[in-house]
Amino acid sequence: MKFLSLLFLITSSAFAFDITVADKDHVAVANGDKVVAKLMMANDLSTPERHHETYKPYMHVFSADGSTRLTKGAGFNFTHHRGIFLGFSKIAYGGKSYDRWHMKGGDQVVTKVTPGENTFTAHIDWQGDTTAPFLTEERRFSFTTPTKPFYLGIEMNSAIKTVSGEAEMSGDPEHAGAQFRPSELVDSKTTTYLFPGENIDAHKARDLPWAAEVFSIEGKTFTVVILNHPDNPQDTATSAYRDYGRFGMFPKGKATAEAPFKLRYQWLIAEGDVRDAAAFQTAWNSFAGKSDPVPPLTIKAAEKPKPKPKK
Repeated sequence: MKFLSLLFLITSSAFAFDITVADKDHVAVANGDKVVAKLMMANDLSTPERHHETYKPYMHVFSADGSTRLTKGAGFNFTHHRGIFLGFSKIAYGGKSYDRWHMKGGDQVVTKVTPGENTFTAHIDWQGDTTAPFLTEERRFSFTTPTKPFYLGIEMNSAIKTVSGEAEMSGDPEHAGAQFRPSELVDSKTTTYLFPGENIDAHKARDLPWAAEVFSIEGKTFTVVILNHPDNPQDTATSAYRDYGRFGMFPKGKATAEAPFKLRYQWLIAEGDVRDAAAFQTAWNSFAGKSDPVPPLTIKAAEKPKPKPKK
């Protein structure tokens, strides 16, 4: 396997991405004539099956030439794992607990999309006990063309408000936060994770600036890095160890109508196996406005999920 080791500066290309909104279905993001990302947002209630497939928005990511879907949709193992997605399994509000990770008893519904230059904002209702929302969110995605080895940058800025009162957003590292889930065709035997620092244990580490994953789909290898902005809540856990590739950041916090729960992350996508702490740290420094030194690199093979105890 060929490793890529490059020191680079993250710079945005002047090339404009084409943002196409297909109302009540998806938002396509194209670089030239190639679709490189697509927000899925149908929320189709016509049948129970279609409802299950569309109960929350998520973003598919594609290879630079548009031919390979890197991310998973509905179905297969852990059907609620879908592309780039955001959710929390434990939301305390009004004396009740809501699960908007598995989407039990309510959906995340995109009500409007506001497109801009190289960006769009999805306005999302988080439903409560009825179709009426108890939370509203503005989830803005911005797209850049970084220098090599990365071909795509996806930044997500989320602001979640309550309709009234206070909500506490929580869960656990495996069932909450901002996540990336590779395709159902991922080769679980080769999934590898990369962390900043020596002997990093993702089960215990907190507030890592970044984490990366190398995975293979249909014989092709890709690297994805998640950058954790320093303005995000402190004591954020990094969930990056499963062989099927679901990984991301788990923050906790509170939201009110006046003080939103705000999150900011960026994903960088590369074709090939990139194991370069300098490249990852340079990207984070640019994203965070820092000049931190390059750390050592911890490389760990993925873990298999623990078997569920027999009842």
